[in-house]
Amino acid sequence: MAADSIRERLILADKAILDGLSFIKTVERRLPSYKDLQNFALTQLPVAAIVGRIPKPTNKVSTRTGQVDQIISELRVDIYVFLQENESADSAISNHLDDLWPKLYADPTRGRLCMFTALEATENTETWPPFVAFQLTCVHNYQHSTGGI
Repeated sequence: MAADSIRERLILADKAILDGLSFIKTVERRLPSYKDLQNFALTQLPVAAIVGRIPKPTNKVSTRTGQVDQIISELRVDIYVFLQENESADSAISNHLDDLWPKLYADPTRGRLCMFTALEATENTETWPPFVAFQLTCVHNYQHSTGGI
């Protein structure tokens, strides 16, 4: 299946960044359950799950006839990183977030797919012993036509 929507191409661009990180061993396009995490081998961890939300139109550009031609939308792509860490979870999260941050900001236009990207880190970390997780959201603002997302 070809990635024809800008939404899908942005998600795949974020996924490619995650795939290129040596410390992320597995990248999934769905949020794993606790049971799924238990089935990963230690060599497959950390796992990054990437889940795109539905674009939210923020601005519409009309022609002189009043017909909407272009839409500026915000696409939020959530990245959840799951680690197996028993003793120093806070340090592990800090180190991984520090590694992710510059990589996700290296090309804020994702190859000119969007106008810019901003990152949001979620403070509340989840734990399911022996797993710990944190969330980072890529907020992409992009322009598209009324013919697709």
